[in-house]
Amino acid sequence: MRWRFLTTPSLALRLAWVFSLAIVLVAGFYLAVQAVVAHRFGDFITQQSLIGQTHDIAEAIHIDRNGQLSVRLQGQDAESFDAFFANLKYRVLTRDGQVLAASDGELRSLLPSISTQQQDSFYLRTEVHGRAFHVAAVRHRIQGRDYWIEVGRSDRFAQLAQEAIVPAITEAVGIMATLSMLVLAVLSYWGVRSVLRPIRLASQAARTVGQNNLSARLPVEPLPTEIRPLVTAFNEVLDRLEVAFGAQQRFFANAAHELKTPLALLRGQLETQGERVAPETLSDIDALGRTVNQLLHVTEVTGGRPLDKQTVCLHEMTQQVTGFLSWRAQRADVSLQVVRSSPDVRIEADAGELFVLLKNLVENAVDHSPAGGTVCIRLSHQGLSVEDQGPGVAEHHRTQVFERFWRAPDNTRTGSGLGLAIGMEVARAHGWQLMCQSSSLGGALFGVRFCAEGDQPPGVNPGPNRQAGSSSV
Repeated sequence: MRWRFLTTPSLALRLAWVFSLAIVLVAGFYLAVQAVVAHRFGDFITQQSLIGQTHDIAEAIHIDRNGQLSVRLQGQDAESFDAFFANLKYRVLTRDGQVLAASDGELRSLLPSISTQQQDSFYLRTEVHGRAFHVAAVRHRIQGRDYWIEVGRSDRFAQLAQEAIVPAITEAVGIMATLSMLVLAVLSYWGVRSVLRPIRLASQAARTVGQNNLSARLPVEPLPTEIRPLVTAFNEVLDRLEVAFGAQQRFFANAAHELKTPLALLRGQLETQGERVAPETLSDIDALGRTVNQLLHVTEVTGGRPLDKQTVCLHEMTQQVTGFLSWRAQRADVSLQVVRSSPDVRIEADAGELFVLLKNLVENAVDHSPAGGTVCIRLSHQGLSVEDQGPGVAEHHRTQVFERFWRAPDNTRTGSGLGLAIGMEVARAHGWQLMCQSSSLGGALFGVRFCAEGDQPPGVNPGPNRQAGSSSV
């Protein structure tokens, strides 16, 4: 079963959790090993300690000119045998078992049942005066004679040490483990964030890559060595996409340019024939020429051409568009209405591209409005909207309506399906949002949002009545 903390989306938090868990496991393992060693090797450690004390006592033995032997311990060794005389004892014996010196003055061997000859590097757990003792005996040669030194330590020492030292060690290990876990978690989180910082910068650079900026590449140098192959491969994919996209754009542009001149010549030749040419033929040629011009504009908008942004009066631009399309609206018996939220609405935009965007939206609304209908254009600092009283756009078609060459299944009107697609490309190039929804007028509403995500363009819930600051064409 997967642990929940390992499913966090943050790599830094995952590593911090793993490192902290590792610290806890190591601390637990250390305590377990300590317990096993204390249990399994306690006697061995005690034996080695007692044997070491026999060497200390041997070094402290002094024999005077009369052959009298005495033990002159110094410092902590002397204090230990004096203060803990009931639990810590030593004896110095001759070959025949005679006790020459004793820590407590009792001239009796700690191992009375064991002969002196058997006590060389000897260790035994026994009882001394009814108490459990650990006794070690070692033979030492001092001034040409052999002496046997016995050192005994009560079990009470081991119990006291265990009661005093083990809790302290356990507490110290727990505190160190906790502090280490916190420090390691913080450092690992900070370290991983610093390692991932170049990756975040690369992801920000990746967001700038688009069809209008295909030449952008992700930085490779600041990235960790392990990540560089992935980013390099991604940059190579961008290289191939840029080449393919450029080839596609050149194909559209070349095809459109090649078609413009023959279409113009064909229309001129047909016009010289006068009444022998059906009007529908000329209309078809005009529609084909319009499609060619739209294809050229698509290649210009999506080809990464830099925008010539300047301060544009939105109302003046709208007046230019409505004036340009007034003949089309009159022929369709459709009135154009402009509603402003304030007298002067100015935005930063490419004037030519904004004209194309607004013209395509208004032209689309006029074409789908019924005779006697109204197209309402609403302007504000947040955006603009174009509404009509036509059949509207079905909800499941509102994302497809901006695709190139897409036409509704029940659409019988002429057109190539490129107008709204061009409008979408213009909006994207400016960083705007173009949306489609239903209008309270009964038809479709196409809104352009200039501002932040939370704001709405004007006319989302418009009323059919005229407002102050409105004008009609």
